[in-house]
Amino acid sequence: MIDEDLPTARERAHRWEKLRERRAVIAGLVREARQGLEAVDIWDPEQVAVEEARLAAYRMLLAEVDRELAEVGPARDIYEELLAREERRLALSADPRGAELLEIGRLLAELDVELPAWEGARAAGVAVLRGDEVMGEFVRKVQALGMTVEAGVEGTDAVQDLVERLGERCHELERLRHRLRTRREEVLLA
Repeated sequence: MIDEDLPTARERAHRWEKLRERRAVIAGLVREARQGLEAVDIWDPEQVAVEEARLAAYRMLLAEVDRELAEVGPARDIYEELLAREERRLALSADPRGAELLEIGRLLAELDVELPAWEGARAAGVAVLRGDEVMGEFVRKVQALGMTVEAGVEGTDAVQDLVERLGERCHELERLRHRLRTRREEVLLA
């Protein structure tokens, strides 16, 4: 049984997210330090020592963040579980927030289907531009989205324009999903 309330779980989940972001940055620094060490001339012991010290410092920071993540535990999962429980409770009650949550859930479910289709079409277009995929697959994916592709349009500029439009649409859908999730959280925490 999860004993936390939503505001406490939210704080822990946000802490977990910040720690994950921090970990990603530090892991990148560790990779850079490792590459720096590999690039140093082994005949320069002073530079080797500097690079080894830098790598050791970043590894210590990474270990510290990993310890903090272990302390926070599965905070994000617990928070999502609590949100889902509250959402089910409100949806089954006479509370007017339940209807709004059902609509948000419906819209999010539609986005979960629509967004991958747009991303897939965009990825196919990028593959065409790189020469990794044939035009036919890209045309089929674009047409499945209700967009038209002129017959014989195989020019790089035309494909590039479509890829850009697809990318813009993907960004719009991502922003919409973010707004819907934020609104869901606001309704549940109200």
